[in-house]
Amino acid sequence: MSTMTDGASSRIVASAPRSNSPFLRINSIMQSYLLFSIRRARCQSHSRRQQGRCLLGYALVLAIAFMLGMGTGEKAIALGITFPGAGFLGWATSGQFLLALGLFAASLALFAAGLILWFASGNVIAPPAIWMALAVLAGQPEVVGLSPVPVAVDWPWFVGPGVLLISLLAWLRAGQRVAQPAHGIARRFAAPVGRRAEHVELPHDDIQRMRLILDRALQPVSRFDGFEWRDQFQTAAVRYQVNFVSYALTMAQRHYAPAASGYFAEAQRKLLAKIGDRRMWGYWGLENAWGNLRLDADPVADQNIMYSGFTALQMAISGGERLELHRGGKPCREYCLPEITALLDHQYRASRYGLLACEPNWIYPLCNLITMSGIKASDARFGSDRWSQLAAPFLASLEREATRPDGSFIAFRSALTGVAPPAPGGIVMQAFPCLFLNALSPELAQEHWHRVRERLEHGSWKRLFWPVDVGNYGFSRASSYAATAAAAVEMGDAAIAQECLRRLEEECPSREAGGVIHREKASLWSHALEMLARTNTIDGLRSRIEHADADIGPRLVSAPYPDVLVARAKSEGRKLELVLHPGGESNTQLIELGGLLPERHYHTGHPGQPFIRADREGRALLRLSLKGRTSLSIKPVV
Repeated sequence: MSTMTDGASSRIVASAPRSNSPFLRINSIMQSYLLFSIRRARCQSHSRRQQGRCLLGYALVLAIAFMLGMGTGEKAIALGITFPGAGFLGWATSGQFLLALGLFAASLALFAAGLILWFASGNVIAPPAIWMALAVLAGQPEVVGLSPVPVAVDWPWFVGPGVLLISLLAWLRAGQRVAQPAHGIARRFAAPVGRRAEHVELPHDDIQRMRLILDRALQPVSRFDGFEWRDQFQTAAVRYQVNFVSYALTMAQRHYAPAASGYFAEAQRKLLAKIGDRRMWGYWGLENAWGNLRLDADPVADQNIMYSGFTALQMAISGGERLELHRGGKPCREYCLPEITALLDHQYRASRYGLLACEPNWIYPLCNLITMSGIKASDARFGSDRWSQLAAPFLASLEREATRPDGSFIAFRSALTGVAPPAPGGIVMQAFPCLFLNALSPELAQEHWHRVRERLEHGSWKRLFWPVDVGNYGFSRASSYAATAAAAVEMGDAAIAQECLRRLEEECPSREAGGVIHREKASLWSHALEMLARTNTIDGLRSRIEHADADIGPRLVSAPYPDVLVARAKSEGRKLELVLHPGGESNTQLIELGGLLPERHYHTGHPGQPFIRADREGRALLRLSLKGRTSLSIKPVV
């Protein structure tokens, strides 16, 4: 043993492994094998090679720690470098064994908290900082109440190599599974179980459900009344609520009111302005700093598809042209949709994984599916061909890097380590991605949905559906049921969709107040997903992404909300079919029509004003007395 003097006090530090230490020999053997295995894994996934590099890096850390432990330096610190908190075990003599073991356990808990912080907010600094701080603290045993008397045997030095050996064996075993993946078997496809009837008009109770999200979308841009503020880093972030409210309104309008702009268009304009509010993207300055070590708060420029990708899809399918980032109402920067998709295109081409990160250095398959859906929808609007060039490598990367050997989706993967930890979430983690995957690869989506359906048919729904609403972190299955129902409708599985909505009603009953239906336990995100499920149809989102809407024919240009509620607005040639409801009691309202033949007379089918005449711009006003459901057929007089 060696003695080191520190100020007026002296203490005995842990014995150093000798130069011919078995630790170094074992470590050297594992390093050589890792180098060989990494070279041999060139044809495998980038994530697997990255895992091997991390194991090799850890082996090098152990080697450095062992060498430091042989010198005259702080040996307890060197031991702490081998594994978080292991330095405290160097003082685990019989008289203070329990205290040292307790400090080691506390260190593991603190390090686990750092890992959670890394996952939750992309803070890549936290885990290594905690690890090194614990190592330094172990070198000051008096600070934590330990006597500086080392253990007589060097057993604590086996902790790091033991962890490395276990990790290496797990990595090698995973490589054997990857070598013969489940994708090698013949693919089975789930045939659509049912198809929703043609969208004739939106049922009145669904109109009342839609009012919940319309009320939030149509309020002044600076206000977010009714949105749920929990955090801005994870699934309950307000930006996701804005995105999915926009998606839901887009699909409702497309299927029930394609010939109406009015408050639908106003809602989309305000939602796009809301997503540009700094409160929606201000988090990125922090995440980029502690996750990427970059001082750039621009949320669009790089590696932030949980904002840029989601917003690209929102703009592409809702008709948005320009995203204006603003702070306190003052513009900061502006992006057009083609500019956003060009940045995303460039990042995908440069990515070694073939996928992009959401949180700094965390890759989520779902985020990538939404982002690519936005790129494809932008192509449909502007005639570009980015998706066609990215499709093959992206889908190959999705299967190689984002699925497990059995073909199921991973929840997320660390881009730094290549590791995909097991994650909570239940069946929705497999079901929900199908909603967007169907727009990119219907065959692959059907394959994934087939697995989902098999699990739902043979498993317990209570166990399969996670009892936490990720939209507000409340204890309910609302988001799981609603997200799975939305995917089921898109996939044509009416039976699963109906059962999900039935269970949603059973566990989170509807409440009506002032003509608005809501679910008290459900998050706003869940409400938006439910509307998506209720207003979509088989391949509905896919069709919207692949084909841009054309504003032709007669249209409902303006109707005061919530006094007039649109249940149907469809044009057929020169005829416009409308079904309207009063927002409250019977009332008289003025609506505006557009797209009419200039200076032509039209039948209205309304006894209060049976004829109208379009002006030179093809517009006309119609005064209605709304008494319950009101049907109109606007057609030119022959």
